[in-house]
Amino acid sequence: MPDSLALIADAWHSPNLNATDLYITCARGLSPQQLAERMADHEPVEIGPALTIQEASRMVDLTHVYCVGRIGQSGDWSFIVECGGSEGWALDPAVSRGGAEVLIFDPRPDDPPSLFRYLADGEVQLHFELGFGYDPAGAQPDLLRPALEAAGVIPPEGSIDDLLGADEELSPVEQKRRVLQVVGEHFGLLLPRQVIEHGQLPAVVTRTSPPSSW
Repeated sequence: MPDSLALIADAWHSPNLNATDLYITCARGLSPQQLAERMADHEPVEIGPALTIQEASRMVDLTHVYCVGRIGQSGDWSFIVECGGSEGWALDPAVSRGGAEVLIFDPRPDDPPSLFRYLADGEVQLHFELGFGYDPAGAQPDLLRPALEAAGVIPPEGSIDDLLGADEELSPVEQKRRVLQVVGEHFGLLLPRQVIEHGQLPAVVTRTSPPSSW
């Protein structure tokens, strides 16, 4: 069954999973294969057999294969879960051209903080860090502010309170969980936790060269 986006924060911090295997990109208006094709650094893109997250990770050799994605569909949203050297937040905003919407959840395990990015119309609409304060950027920086304030994740704009308010201090994981819950509710996005973490999904090589952020 689908779960809330809180699963992303849980998975990034799970002792049983490697955050470098959990770069998650979702798209509305594109099929899973179309999303993979727009993200890949080569063509043609071939969809391979269904793999577990561990099997996909083992395909990454950092010589011929730098990143492997596992693709799926949840409601109106396609998603891809990448292992290895993902482009992550640095993905070209043009991936959202032609009316598509793209959400990027980048764990940045080697260079925190984690990042969220929303792309639409070929532009960055919203970009912010997860768990290190709230300083949004993009064409719609206030898109989620009312919902985040209502959820108690950030204080009202102009307030002198610390992040998350003076009366409650949350762990970094819980901060991410609450922010991602708001993101999921705003965009109508749920992800299948058991399938992503323990199941098999069709695999595709998305990078045969290092990402531009390296």
